[in-house]
Amino acid sequence: MALMVNVSHGQSKPVTTNKPATQPAAKPTGKPHVSSSFTEKVLQFLGISDSPSTLKGPGDEVVRGEVWIADRTSGTTRAVTRDDSYRSPVFIPGQNALLAMQEDKVVRITLGGQPNTVLSSHKDIVKLIGVGLEDPGKVLVLIRGSAEEHPRVGSLSLSTGYLQAIPYDPKSPQDLQMLESLEGWSRTYGKEYVYIQRQTKDAMSGTIEWTDVFLSSSSSAPVNLSSCNGQYCGQPSLSQDTQLLAFVKSRPK
Repeated sequence: MALMVNVSHGQSKPVTTNKPATQPAAKPTGKPHVSSSFTEKVLQFLGISDSPSTLKGPGDEVVRGEVWIADRTSGTTRAVTRDDSYRSPVFIPGQNALLAMQEDKVVRITLGGQPNTVLSSHKDIVKLIGVGLEDPGKVLVLIRGSAEEHPRVGSLSLSTGYLQAIPYDPKSPQDLQMLESLEGWSRTYGKEYVYIQRQTKDAMSGTIEWTDVFLSSSSSAPVNLSSCNGQYCGQPSLSQDTQLLAFVKSRPK
C-alpha cells in the first residue's frame, strides 16, 4: 500500500497491464533532528487515517512537461498547459483548479482556460505533495536537501508564500517510511491505487519504451488512464471525487 489519501471513490474499467516501474529507495542519511510527531502531522494534513506499510520508489522518468487531465467519466484526456515546464500538479479541493510547479514558481492552473496565476516562488521546492484537506490554503511540499540528506518536508501558505519546515527524525523508521512514500508517486485513494507503469512496443526502429499512469481497485482490473502511447507520463494526482486525474506528459525527444 502506498501513501493513502482520504477521498471518495469513482468507477473504472479493465485493461491488461505490465509490471509497475519501481526505483530503489534512498538510504537514510543526514544529521539527527528529533520530531516524534512528524508522521502524525503529515497524516493529519492530508486527511489520512493510517501510515503506508510498503515503500514505493518513484518509478517515474518524467522530470517536467505539459499538464494533462484524464476524465474518468468521459474517458478523454486533454492538455491544460501549453508548454512543457511544469511538474507535480495537485488538485485544490472544492475548486476547478490545480496547483503545479513551473520551474521555481508555484502556479494556480484553472481548468476553465483562464490565465495561470503565479502565487509564489521558491527555488528549493522539489515537488508539491498535496493541498491540505481541511485547510486548502496550505500545500505540503518537498524541499531540496543537501547532497547527503533526504529532501525536507514543509507546509507552504498559498496566501502569503511562507514556507514552514516540518522536521522529522532520521533515526525513526516510521518517519523515514513516510518520507520515502512522499518522495514517490504511487498513491492509494480509499480502495483505489494510482501508480506509474513502464510500457514497451516493437517498432521498425527498435523497441519503444514509455510510462503510463494506471489505476487499480479492489473491485476491477487496472485501467490505463493516461494512454500516452510512446511519451513518458507520470506525476499523477486524483481530484477529491477521484473522477479527474492530473498528470505530466513529456514531449517527444
